[in-house]
Amino acid sequence: MAALAFAPVAATAQEAPTWSQFQGGPGHPGVLVDGPQPPYRLRWTLPAPAGEALSGAVVAGDLAVSVGAEAVYGIDVASGTVEWQVARDGGPLSVPAIGAGPGGRILVYLEGPGSDDAGGAAEGSPSPSEGATSGSPSSVSTTSAPTGPVEQGGGSTLVAISLADRGEVWRTPLGATSRSGVTIDGTNAFVGDQDGTVYALSLETGAISWSEEMDGRVDSAVAVSDGQVVAVARNTDTAQVVVAAFDEATGERSWPALAILANSTAGTGASAGGGSLFVGSADRRVRALDAEDGTERWATLVLSLFSPATSLAFDDQSVFAADIAGGLYRLDTVDGGRAWSYHLNEVVLRSSPVVSGNSVLLGLGDGRLVAIDVASGHLVWESDASPGLVGTIALASDAVIAVKGGRDAGLIAFEHDAEGTLIDVPSPTQLDAGTTLTRWALAAVIVFVVAFVPGLWAKRRFGVAAQGEPGGDGSDPDAETEEGS
Repeated sequence: MAALAFAPVAATAQEAPTWSQFQGGPGHPGVLVDGPQPPYRLRWTLPAPAGEALSGAVVAGDLAVSVGAEAVYGIDVASGTVEWQVARDGGPLSVPAIGAGPGGRILVYLEGPGSDDAGGAAEGSPSPSEGATSGSPSSVSTTSAPTGPVEQGGGSTLVAISLADRGEVWRTPLGATSRSGVTIDGTNAFVGDQDGTVYALSLETGAISWSEEMDGRVDSAVAVSDGQVVAVARNTDTAQVVVAAFDEATGERSWPALAILANSTAGTGASAGGGSLFVGSADRRVRALDAEDGTERWATLVLSLFSPATSLAFDDQSVFAADIAGGLYRLDTVDGGRAWSYHLNEVVLRSSPVVSGNSVLLGLGDGRLVAIDVASGHLVWESDASPGLVGTIALASDAVIAVKGGRDAGLIAFEHDAEGTLIDVPSPTQLDAGTTLTRWALAAVIVFVVAFVPGLWAKRRFGVAAQGEPGGDGSDPDAETEEGS
């Protein structure tokens, strides 16, 4: 287990990130072509140094960064040692992002509102913790002056620090609490908040370039691709999910927002790339929308609902989706046809599928990390079950780093095991009998809580695996495809 110690800062923090933000990039593809391959072995574990949990990690060279309740942590990928920490003023945990700032690479993260600060901004600037070896910050930040309709006080603050010396570059207060995490594309950062505002901010100054309103809270990561910003808003009053696209430069609407009515706001965040937008919705369908005009290209039915704490993965040929009941699906990007599905019979609450080389990785509620072969759809490796779920996954060039729930919630890292053995297990032809309906109902209850009670999914109480296996709702578990217009 990694000790909380401070080591010399790795110069590789300035290397090009292998996993710069949630799902690896601004469109959230969740793919690392040359990522580590199974079989794996445990490399290290890191319990949260303070608070109840850690956020999903981002990776640049030998440095991983994760957000905790009281600090942001720089972690050595090889050993799991905490190399530095920067004070953070509380607030919901969310995935940070790495981008190019005015003087080198910067880390951008959300903090606040703090428990003792109604305005949500920390007093003073974040600074390296006592014992860090980088020396004094080379620059002194000033609070950015936002532009646009942002009300001050009571909200989160977006903070940028230099990865070279952890000096604060800028900080910008938002109008409400934000749980979306940070997306970076080019010279801009993008976030959403609980009041339904989507923001675009300059990485150089932190100034708000534009902000636009949506009908519902924006608590999933905003996706950016092909000059478009795509956001998902959840409206609990109308029980609908709204998908909207904005011009990346101006914030103008690309097309009328799409409202998905399904008597629930459970659904994935947005993914975007190659002229398409992908989202999993509460009506148990994975949808592909045309990025140009928002029309539906296809909709494929899956077994169960989707957790709002997750997203999809995709490449040029396939979309990978995991429902909360443990169904993992490979769909064709062109028509939504199902290449294969694998029924893992375990709750998937906080893990999005990621593709590492030739394998799809997914974390499960019983503490397992599993690897499914992209081509065959067969299970080729799995870790032992353990207390606490496996959540958001990040990929380094030689490591798989995931959120770990349970009593010692934090992060867990795996590496390739050259002496390990692969397996070849096809998907069960039927879901486990007996407790099928009970487990599906349990999953649905968890989704309801996640969707309707903001922030609860971030607490460690959901880090303990739900004890039950998913099942069906009377429908055919095999996916069906509906052609869109």
